[in-house]
Amino acid sequence: MPGALAAVTGALERLGVPGEAVQALELAVDEAVTNIMLHGYSSSECRIWISCGVEGGVVRVRIEDEGVPFDPTEAAEPDLEGDADERPIGGLGIHLIRRMTDELRYERAGGRNILVLEKIL
Repeated sequence: MPGALAAVTGALERLGVPGEAVQALELAVDEAVTNIMLHGYSSSECRIWISCGVEGGVVRVRIEDEGVPFDPTEAAEPDLEGDADERPIGGLGIHLIRRMTDELRYERAGGRNILVLEKIL
């Protein structure tokens, strides 16, 4: 995982993405890939494809996997009230992804989950 995240960071920097946007997308990609690895596959073997691009002032990171179908755009917002040890577990990663990006899109195509994270530059 650290190698994949470093590759994304390097790609974004080579594309000229400003540091603040790179940091936000690093967090979002880290959360998304961690969720895929933990919840998308029943074994430790998983395949994840990540691509990055910039077009028209928008940076896009596309994450694809062949794991269990899951649409994070339909996940409920987590309960952030009260102490952390009293709240239900789960949902904070998706919440963080939503906060770090300007748009989050999902589709299931060709047996793959396709998650697109966008950040306006």
